[in-house]
Formats: sequence, structure tokens, C-alpha cells
Amino acid sequence: MRGSNVLSLLILCAVSIPATKNVNGSQPILQKTIEALFSDRSNIIYPGSCKLFIASKRQAKICTREKKFFEILTNAKKQAISACEESFQYDRWNCSLIYNGKAKKRIFNKIYRETAFIHALLAASLTHAVAKACASGELKSCSCVGSYRKNTTWKVNGCGDDFKQGKRMMKNFLDFNHAGNDQIAETLKQDVMIGVDSIGEQMREVCKCHGFSGSCTTKTCWKRLGPFNSAMGLLKKHYHHAVKKKLLNYTTKRAITPQAKKKMKSDEKYLVYLQKTPNLCVWTKGRTCKNRHNCATLCCGRGYLTTKKNVTSRCKCRMVNCCFVECDTCVKEAEIFTCK
Repeated sequence: MRGSNVLSLLILCAVSIPATKNVNGSQPILQKTIEALFSDRSNIIYPGSCKLFIASKRQAKICTREKKFFEILTNAKKQAISACEESFQYDRWNCSLIYNGKAKKRIFNKIYRETAFIHALLAASLTHAVAKACASGELKSCSCVGSYRKNTTWKVNGCGDDFKQGKRMMKNFLDFNHAGNDQIAETLKQDVMIGVDSIGEQMREVCKCHGFSGSCTTKTCWKRLGPFNSAMGLLKKHYHHAVKKKLLNYTTKRAITPQAKKKMKSDEKYLVYLQKTPNLCVWTKGRTCKNRHNCATLCCGRGYLTTKKNVTSRCKCRMVNCCFVECDTCVKEAEIFTCK
């Protein structure tokens, strides 16, 4: 009888270990790359052609083939982190890597709402950076896009931001097709595509007229993306409307069933996460609010302290000698709100 209990315990352990591993993810290239780019806020240069992190063989080949890709990757990383910190500075989560100051509570340990958002954010930033680099001629693998419409009065041959190449290169660099097909992989791939689509929605047509005396006999038109920050409003909206899915209790890292995949597709327009975010109210003590209304949310009902501070700004600006703007420096008293 005792031997039977021991055997049962061994079987339980054998099953629970891979189950835990599956819950936390096995870290394919997609996950490793997103985590490495968002987590490392230093200026450390790593060995290899990609320099920002220890790259895979596939990634190293891309960085070697495209000499400017390291700069594009650097720009994508910086603009993603900067936009995140600016957009969330008055939220309970302010783009920190840990929850409530506890090292064990890392945002990448599970698939929280914030983890889902970061995957969308980095994918969006990389797509945007590549598309812009294509238009500026920094990447050899891009084609000159823009000739998307032509008729008897328009000559359309401008070079625009290559969104399609940005999307293609992002998926290739993150090894999107080999990220897996279990629940975690399917969830993160969906989150990545939400980020990419948020960039695609910013594409606009820009035209320049050509002709005598200001006439518009011909036009050169191309596609252009707005600044990356213009997509942050949509990305943050996705963050707040993210959908929590039930975590399936796998005993092995296997593909999800067709029925489960079909159920996931019903929410494919949303960010998806699997675990609830820890309570962040403890960590907001001492944080600065944007205004009194923001304090009601950020301070979690604990109240706030009000102090006064002198703030300098440019004011009474005027044109001097035809072409120069001259301003005075004004000092005004401003209220600063801090969570108790």
C-alpha cells in the first residue's frame, strides 16, 4: 500500500512539473526577444551582430545582412519604452518590470494584462521602425512602395513607409511561425498581431501636386505612418479592454484543440491575457497624480497630499524684427498632488 502511495506521488510530480513549465511558457524566440528588449534599460552592448541582446542564429543573420538593423532595433526599443512610460505615468502600473517592488512578481513570469500589452507594444514599435527605415532607404530588403494608384491625371510613384515589409520583417525576426501552438503561444501571437494592426491603422495617403502656376496636373502620392505616439492611444485602449481567458490545465506542452482555437478566434480583435494582475495599490504610495480626479484612481481611496510649487514657463511670446520669436519667462504657482 505504501509503495502504491509513493508511486502515485512520483506520477503526480512528473505531471505537475511540465504543467508548471507550460503555464510559465518555454520561452521560444518570440518571448525571449520581447522580454530582453523591454527588460534591459541599460546601454550594455552584447556580443554578436544584434548587440542589444544575445540573439538566435536566425536573428544574427538578419543583423549581419542588414547593417543598419541594429540601429533600427535600438530605435524600436527606445521608442516603445519611452512611449510606455509616458503613457502610463499616471496609471497604477507605470511600465515597471516588477509588481509592488517584489522581484518574484515579474511581469514576464505569467501572461498578465501588462505582459500581453508589452508584446503588442514591442511588435508595433519594431514594425513602425522598419517601415520608416524602408522609406528612408536604410534597409536593402525594402522595395520602393507608393505606386498604388494610377489614372489619366495622376502620376503616382512616391516612396512611402513600407508597412507590409515592417510586418514581414518583424515576424521573421521574432520567429513568429515557430512560436508554438499551445495556449500561451497562441495568446502571445494574437497580442503581437494586435500591436501590428494598431500601426497599420495609422497609415495615411499623402500627395504632392506638380504643375505650372500651382495647378495639380500630376500628383505624387505615397503612404505614410504617423509618429509612433499616435498609435499609443489605440494600444492603451486595447490594454484597458483586454480579455482574460481561462488557463487550461495542460500536463504537457501540446497544441490546443480545434474547439479551443475556434473559441479564441471569437476574441481575436482583443488583447488576451491568462492571469490576473496583482493588486497594485500598495505600490502607488508617494506617486504624483496628474490632477485631483486622477488621484481618486491612482491613490486607491487612501487620499492625497497637496503641496505648492513654483513652475517657470515661456509666456507673452511675440514676433520681433519680422522673423524672430521672443518670449518672457513667467513664474506661476502650481499644485502638486501626491498619494498618501
